[in-house]
Amino acid sequence: MGSGALVWRAATYAVSQGRTVDAVVHPRGEAVPARARGLERRETDDVNDLAAFLDRACTDRLVCSTGNPFLFRAAVLDLGLTIVNVHGGPLPGYRGLPVVAAVFAILRGESEFGVTVHRVDAGIDTGAVVDRRTFPLSATVTLEELLLQITKSCHEIFVDNLADLGRAPAPSTSDGPGEYFGMKRLSGLADHRDHPAFARATDLGVLESFYPDYATLFAAAR
Repeated sequence: MGSGALVWRAATYAVSQGRTVDAVVHPRGEAVPARARGLERRETDDVNDLAAFLDRACTDRLVCSTGNPFLFRAAVLDLGLTIVNVHGGPLPGYRGLPVVAAVFAILRGESEFGVTVHRVDAGIDTGAVVDRRTFPLSATVTLEELLLQITKSCHEIFVDNLADLGRAPAPSTSDGPGEYFGMKRLSGLADHRDHPAFARATDLGVLESFYPDYATLFAAAR
């Protein structure tokens, strides 16, 4: 379940490894790559509208989301499915939208970032961690470079966990819920215009066409 390159790469990789993919759920109107057109698919504006379908179609009772724009509500959460999410950020510190989180990781001068596989609960990126990977950030990293690394690392952590995605999470060592990075965090982005890392933190490079809404916001903040 999800959107963009991550979900299609994950689904086709799983099939190539002999795993059963009952269906791929994705946003309505999303282009489907040729390599994935043989998969069972459902498109929707709200995954919770497909609760009955998920309950019926999910033969192993395991749902994996990656690049997922949907929020799970009671209609799906109450089905008793094991739902795991591949999150483009290190949890619990950076919950929410990966692009927004990446912007602030650069502005804060983080020396490392990461990705996480976690169980899905009623919160947003608050479920128990199954696996977490980190990677170093250089002092010159741009948003473009970080987002490409996040995408690569999300696929890698999915591949490494595919054989046992539904396993029990590790005991929690979290000191708190971390921070949530949603679109509202960008409303004050212009206040950081004089920050020495501002140009790097808003440099989408070749990814501008993939994130047009962010590109517009960053241009306005400049």
